[in-house]
Amino acid sequence: KKFTIGERMLKLIKDKTSFISGVCLIILSILLFYEASTLSPFGSVFPFAITTALIILSVILIFRSFKLEIKVINENVSSIKISLLVITFFAWIYFLERAGFILTSLIAFNLLILINLGTKIPLKKITLYVLIGSLFILLLYFGFKNLLLVPLPEGIWFRN
Repeated sequence: KKFTIGERMLKLIKDKTSFISGVCLIILSILLFYEASTLSPFGSVFPFAITTALIILSVILIFRSFKLEIKVINENVSSIKISLLVITFFAWIYFLERAGFILTSLIAFNLLILINLGTKIPLKKITLYVLIGSLFILLLYFGFKNLLLVPLPEGIWFRN
């Protein structure tokens, strides 16, 4: 039986999830690259750098999908957990302009940590993760705001 090029390609791919993810990320990168081209030359530097890195990593992921198969050990994914994560992301996006970067990011990041940890983690570890996560968000804020001079949303609720 003769195989078409597509069928041969599918037989070569060992990890189809990585391959599909890589292709989707390249498509997303191209769309983001196009959107960033509408920005000013100074404003487009960071988006171009990130999309270029994303394209490079996506190509690596695609090449890796031909060599290495990743087996998922725990296939049970809680639909409640996924729903909570999606709601948290959309709430973060919705409240970002209204409440500002620091407040929404601190709340959203720590909610993401708590949702992903589960119930078998000791309280000391949860507290440590929340403190480190909060410190990370504050470092990001001050790094972008003061070092890179990137204007981050301050929140319309807190304006005078």
